[in-house]
Amino acid sequence: MRINRPAVFAGMGPAFAAALGNVDCRFTIDGVLQPETSRGILRQKRELEFADEYGRQDVEAVTHVLSVPATGLEKLESERDQVEIDDASFDIRNITDDGRAMLKIWLRGDI
Repeated sequence: MRINRPAVFAGMGPAFAAALGNVDCRFTIDGVLQPETSRGILRQKRELEFADEYGRQDVEAVTHVLSVPATGLEKLESERDQVEIDDASFDIRNITDDGRAMLKIWLRGDI
């Protein structure tokens, strides 16, 4: 998916990642390992699913979300591609684009 980004946001993604990034990552897109590494911001997101009408116990899970500059990752796809972080590979579960400078990527796997 290609989004036309306003010029005011040009360069902001790499600046955010450089200032706030806590991991270096490398993507595999459509089976091809990309030559460059990207700086990313890896965070944990707590998800809570409340008990159903039968009073079963609530379920809590932690999801890992990676934010990276959108530039150069236009062909990245959910449920197909992977990312390598600290020599471990993770499947990409979902991708959202903020329409400005960053992609938010939900990872599958335990970090």
